[in-house]
Amino acid sequence: MVARAFRLAPTASRQRGLPSIGFEMTAPGEVELTPIGKGPSVIRCCERRPDGKTVGELEVAMFSAALIIDREGILSDKARDVAEDAAHAAVSATVAVSLPGATGYRADVELRGVARPQLPYLHVFAFAPPDGIDGGVLVTVRSATPDWPAAEAILGSLKILTRHGTAPANDSDGEPLLPVVTRSPRQP
Repeated sequence: MVARAFRLAPTASRQRGLPSIGFEMTAPGEVELTPIGKGPSVIRCCERRPDGKTVGELEVAMFSAALIIDREGILSDKARDVAEDAAHAAVSATVAVSLPGATGYRADVELRGVARPQLPYLHVFAFAPPDGIDGGVLVTVRSATPDWPAAEAILGSLKILTRHGTAPANDSDGEPLLPVVTRSPRQP
C-alpha cells in the first residue's frame, strides 16, 4: 500500500482557537487515517491485523501552553499528566526526545493486571518547536506490543510547522522513538 500524508497548517489551527503551530506526517499504507471532529484532537491513525484486531492507535492533538517560561517543565508535565489520566496510574519519569524541528518529552506506561487491555502499551509525547510559541503537539500511542513499526514510521515523519514554515531541524541523532517500553533481558 502507498503511504499517505496529512498536514495541518498553522493558520488552520489558529482558526480553531488553537496554538499558531501545525504539523505534517506520513502514515504507512496499512494505517487508516481518520480526521477527528472539533476540538484539539486532529487525527487518529489505526492499524488492524487481517483478523480485525487492533495492532495500534496513534492520535495527534494540539495543546495551548505558555512555553516561554519553563518550557521543558511544561512539556514534561504535559506528557506525564496525559499518560497518568489515560492509564489511571502514576508515571515515575519522563524522557527527553526530539524530532526534526521540535523537542519534548515522552511518558510511558505498560498497563498490567487482571483486566489487561488489548493495547497495554501507552506512550505519550509532548513536542514543541524551540522558539517561544503558544502551544505544542501531543501524540498518544497505544499498541499491542512495545514496538509498533507503523508508529515509529509516523513519528519519524512528523514535522512541526510554524507560521514561518517547518521549524528548523534540531540536532536529533535519528534514534528510534519506539520501542519505548523495553522487554526484560532473557536470562541464559
